[in-house]
This record gives sequence, C-alpha cells and structure tokens, in this order.
Amino acid sequence: MSRPLNKEYRAADFQQLSQLIQNHPLMKTTKTEELSMQKFRTPEYRTKCVMRASLDDIAQGINMYKLQLGVERKTSKEESVTFGPPPRKSAKAATPFIKVLLRKTALVVLFERPSLTAELDTEEGRQVQADNQLYEELLAGTDKSRRTVDADTQTIEPLLKSRLVNTERLRTDQVGSYVSNFEMFDTYKDLEASTKSVPIDGAQKMEVTTYRLGGVDQFVEINQLPSFRLALMLTMRILASNVFEPQQRRFRNMQPPDPLAEDVKFKYRLQLLWKLSSPSPVAREQQAVTSVCFCPSNGDIMAVSYGIYTYAKLGRKLRRGYVYVWNIKNPVNPERCYNYAVPVVVVQFSPGSPQLLAIGLHNGDVEVRDISQPDQPALARSQRATSPYFDPVTAIKWIPPSDNDVLAEQDITPFLAASQSGAVIKYQLITSPHLLGFEQQHFQRAEAELEGISVTQPAHRVPLLANRYVQCLELALDPLQSDLYYVLTDEGTMYKCSTNYPLQHLELRQVHETAAVCMDFSPWSPKLYLTCGSDWCIRIWMAGILLPLITLQHHLSPVHCARWSRTHSTILVSLSHSTIDIWDLRNSTLKPVSSTTIDAKIHYTTFCFSHCGRCLAVGNEAGNLLMLAFEDMPFPPHFQYKQLKRALYKALELDPELLQKVRSVGPFHYPNGDKHTSDQ
Repeated sequence: MSRPLNKEYRAADFQQLSQLIQNHPLMKTTKTEELSMQKFRTPEYRTKCVMRASLDDIAQGINMYKLQLGVERKTSKEESVTFGPPPRKSAKAATPFIKVLLRKTALVVLFERPSLTAELDTEEGRQVQADNQLYEELLAGTDKSRRTVDADTQTIEPLLKSRLVNTERLRTDQVGSYVSNFEMFDTYKDLEASTKSVPIDGAQKMEVTTYRLGGVDQFVEINQLPSFRLALMLTMRILASNVFEPQQRRFRNMQPPDPLAEDVKFKYRLQLLWKLSSPSPVAREQQAVTSVCFCPSNGDIMAVSYGIYTYAKLGRKLRRGYVYVWNIKNPVNPERCYNYAVPVVVVQFSPGSPQLLAIGLHNGDVEVRDISQPDQPALARSQRATSPYFDPVTAIKWIPPSDNDVLAEQDITPFLAASQSGAVIKYQLITSPHLLGFEQQHFQRAEAELEGISVTQPAHRVPLLANRYVQCLELALDPLQSDLYYVLTDEGTMYKCSTNYPLQHLELRQVHETAAVCMDFSPWSPKLYLTCGSDWCIRIWMAGILLPLITLQHHLSPVHCARWSRTHSTILVSLSHSTIDIWDLRNSTLKPVSSTTIDAKIHYTTFCFSHCGRCLAVGNEAGNLLMLAFEDMPFPPHFQYKQLKRALYKALELDPELLQKVRSVGPFHYPNGDKHTSDQ
C-alpha cells in the first residue's frame, strides 16, 4: 500500500523559501530604512515581500534555493518506508515564481566640472580675471607650481558659435511700490486712448498700444532713430523671407533648368512670383505704375513711380504721386517712400552713382535724390529759370561717360530729360540746391513727307500755334556712341540727335503711323532695334535701311512697351492692354508663341527686365507691380548672334530685295562680339 501524495508540497516549499529569504543578511535592515521604503510602496505591494537586492544577489539566491531543496528532498525520501510496488516517479517540482520589481534609484553624480566663462567687459568678467590672477600669484613659488603640458588638438567640426551670442545673466530684485486707485484709473484711461486697431489684410485687425511718458508718445521718438529704422528693416526682411523664400530663390536663379532632363517642354510661360501692393489702400485712389527701374549695382533694388497713365478717367484735380524703392528681400513693404503733391511719371538710376535717383514729375520738374540717405531732402531740383516748361517729363536717361572724358571722383555725369512740351533738356548736378539745365532740342511738327513708312497726310492741315511742337514720349541712347540719342514723338517720328549739336537733329524718320512709345536696341547688335506704338505694331529696324525689316502685329490694341530678351537673341516681349506676349522670330512672325493674362480687368502700363533677364516686373493701372518669372523657355544658344542672323534671313526670304539690303550691311554685331545691355 502506497502513501497518499501530499498536494501541499508546493506551498511548503514556498514557505521554506520565504523563511530563507527573511533570514538572508540583506533583509536585515534598520527600522529607519524600512520606514523610508514603506513610503515608496504602493498599497498593492505593501502586503508582499519586498527586498532591495541586485540582479546578481537574486540569481545567487535562486541557485542556493535549488541546492538546499534538492538535499532535503533526498533525505526525506530515504527515511520514508514504502510497501507494495514502487511508486511512480512524480514530475520534478517546478521552481517557484518570483516577481522582481525594479525601481530607479536616485541620480548619483560621480564627477562634475562645469565650464564657466564670462565676458571681460562686464563686472563678473573682471571678478573672474582677478581670481585668476590671485590663483597665479599663489602658485608663483617653485614648490607650488603646477606641471602643465601644452598640446594641440583639432576638432571634427569648427566651432561657429561666438561668445557674443551668450545672453547675460538675469538679475532680479524685490522692490516695493505703492499705487493708489487714482493712479490705476489714470493708467487704464491712458491705455484706452493709446490703443488703436490696425487693419491687416482687410479682414483681420491687430491692436497696437503705445506708451506715453508725460503725455508724449515714445514710439514717435523711437521711430525717428536711424538705428531703430535699420533694425526694423532687417527684421522685416527676415520675416518676409519665411513666406517668399521659394520665390526669392527663383528670382536669384538658384535652381536653373536641367538641360539633360527627359521631360523638357518649351511652353514660353510666365509664373507669378509675388505682387507688390499699391501705395494707397483705398480703391478709388489707386495710382498707376508709370515707370520701373532696377539699380545698376544691385539687382535686388528697384524704384517704382506711381502717377497717371490714363487721362480719360482723370478729374480736374490731379492725384498725388509716389516713388517707392523696393527690395526683393521684403516684397511686403517698401524700404524708401517719397510722396509728392503731383503725379510722378518716370524714375531712373544713375549708372555711375547707383545711389542717385532722377525723378520726373507731372508738372515738368525734375529732381535727384540720394536713396542711401532717406532722411535728407532732395539733392537738387530744377528751377524755372533754366527749364520753363510745365508739361510732364516722360523720359530720363543718364549720359554715360565716353572714353575721351576725364572725370574726377566727385563729378557726376549729366542726364537728359524729355517732356511732352517737345523739349529735351540736359541737366547737370552742381554744388547748388538747383539743377543746371541746358536746352538741347525743341522739336516742331514735321510738315513734309518723311523717310520710313508711308503715312497718309490730311489734305488740308490747319496749323495751330498751341500745337506746333510735338510731344516727346521716349528717349533712347545709342549703345556705341555716348553722344547720340533718339527721341520718339506722338506723331510716330524718330529724331536722331547728338549732344554735340544742340538745337538741331541729325536724322528724321517715320517709324509709326501714330504715337511711338518705346524703343530698344538688341543686346547682340548695335544696329538692330525695335519700336512699338499705338498703331498696334512692333517694327524691327536696322541702321542704314529706311524700311522696317519685320512688322509684328497680333492684338487690335496699342502696344505699350516692347523689349528684346536679355537671354535669347531671337525672343522679344511686348505688352498690350491686357496681355503679355512673347515672340520668337525662329518660330513665327505672325503670332506670339505665348500670351499671358494675369488680371484681364486691369490694364497693364509698363514692364522692365531684371539684370539676369529671367524675370519680368510688370506694372498695371491699379498700382500693383507683378514680378513674373520665365518658365519652360528654350535653352539659350551658344552662338547668339548667328542664331539671330539666321532668324532674320529666314524671315526675309519672301522679300529678296530687302534681304539683299541686309546682306549688304555686313556684320551687324558688336565689335568684339560681346553682349551689351542698355539701361531700360
């Protein structure tokens, strides 16, 4: 008969294990440690056995438990007496489950050596320097000197952080003050009076509070400081770059098109980068963009004039005029603002002194400003003694110095100004608040039949004394000879003149049936130029040939402006009322390769190329300036002049007589074959 199996053997083993754990030396802790550990125990684990031990101690305890249990089981088995058949071998007792809870101990700092630096000019820096000198004096003896060794080391990356970027330590102090109810009431009343709501983007509003000291607004005085204005300008550039960074990178041509790309398509399209706002937020007082000019030394800066472009909507009272100097780093706010009582017609930077800006007004006055000194008045202004005309100044061109001219550093080249009175006046800056003016030309209306295109003259023309002088609408300089210039008039005539021969013209030609408004020389040929006018046509001319080579006409509307491309010799851009057309002489002379319309309800006024020629600044009558970028354009040919010559010969294949005249002119490129870009 076998002995019945005791089912409580696992419970007895666990009690024996618990007794061994309690008798372990690690469990013998003081009462203070038990109380401290009791605070960290949760109610769930307070009733359970918890001890502080490492993982090695737990593993060693488990191994000792297995050895002890094995010996005791063997002894009890030998003492027992079994009758009958031998009992079956029971399964090996499983090791009891022990739940180990690991807790994070407090941080133990083994070694710490903070690095302390201070600026030398501060009080704390001088104190640190004094402590270092005292330390060196204490170690000045022979026995107290420290043994140091100088060794060179090299870091993986250069340390670009300067000590000047470290902020000063904030010092606080407790100060008591007494404020009465009357003072608090006056303070809140002052805050209500000095808080204003400023509209932002039309719908949103922002409250701005200015603090006053003694009844005086402190922000007005702070705003007059040049350092504050400079800091404000740089801050606004940084904020604007967060929004317009991709457009600014495109304007700088940081990501040119890949010539090895597989999906290249030539669509001749224009992409809008940003739109500069008009001077006046009121829709009824919007000023038209009349002129745009980029700074010769810095292509990021451009001057824009605002005035009158369409006289049909003009009332009796003339509107105000503005001149804004914009920077592409901040397309939100202009960096220079000049207000005038009359509309502004034209602006032009000086190529020799890029900080000088010549401004032509609607009342016939001309003035020169230095944009590097925004708080200073105009350097010089025209006077009625030398310029007695009251008609609007339509064009200004600075005369570049010739090779034979010897100018001192302080000398500034003169400039020409054409007005609607039919006069061209040469202005010179002198040591005076007034410009010194000399009348160069005063054109009268042509009466006989002129060279150029044929125009049907009226049978009986009644002469009027008030209208005997033509209106000068455009002024262009010769790209090679600095003394030659060309004037376009409202009769469609072109006068070729020289500054060496005043009050007489060298050549007169009929280029358009109606008013001619724009003229531009090709950057790759000094003999090839184009003109555009109100007769809906763009004509390409060559010096020495009286007839136009090519006539471009597409829209039934006046062409306000047309210019050659600065990157492609066969591409030109024209501007009409509502479209921007791109022409390519290689493809077709019958219609443009692309026509772009940004806002059909607002008419365009003028445009100007950037220095690189890959962006276009277009103005409209609403006072907005659109910055456009050329996209999906063909790659510029390596030999630009040969491509232009081939395109001209192809366009003149149907006119053998005119083609023979062009061939007889010979090479019409620049002497050295270089590219020349005239001032726009």
